[in-house]
Amino acid sequence: MRRQLTTRERMLLALLGVILLASGYMLLFYMPLTAERDRCLGEAESCRAEIEAAQLRLEEKRRMERELEDLFSAGEPPRSIADYDNLQPVMFELNSILASTQDYRLSFSTVDASQAIVRRSISMSFTTGTYESAKAVLQQLHDSAFRCMLDSVNVSVGQGEQDAVSVSGNIVFFEYQAEPKAPAA
Repeated sequence: MRRQLTTRERMLLALLGVILLASGYMLLFYMPLTAERDRCLGEAESCRAEIEAAQLRLEEKRRMERELEDLFSAGEPPRSIADYDNLQPVMFELNSILASTQDYRLSFSTVDASQAIVRRSISMSFTTGTYESAKAVLQQLHDSAFRCMLDSVNVSVGQGEQDAVSVSGNIVFFEYQAEPKAPAA
């Protein structure tokens, strides 16, 4: 039996030791540290993205606050949207505005209550004596205490002895509903 290792065997054992040390370092230290570093870099990047998103939201909030301040400081406060089922006050408002006309006709459509903002469509027609009075009625409807939109307005001026002005169109009143109703199936 041989008791001494040859130089070649020692060199191979030393090379095996170096390989084992390098492999152990790679497996036990370098790879876990690299994975941890990559994870921390990913977290830092997601934090930067969250900070940028928060800054954008903050800038948008400040812009909206400035707009609100400008809106409320501009004299007359803005009108709000009435709560849902505001039909009776709307009818009183329409009657008071249209009372100055010679005659008027209203036709109510189905209320669209499928969203938070309810749309109440009313087809209307009225007759006045002059163009100025028709314009004044339309302006009063536009400036109504309740949020509304005039749509498809047609104005026709009569000819002959009776210079009556006939106006027809649609007016949509908007109302707020906290919980929208599901559409009927």
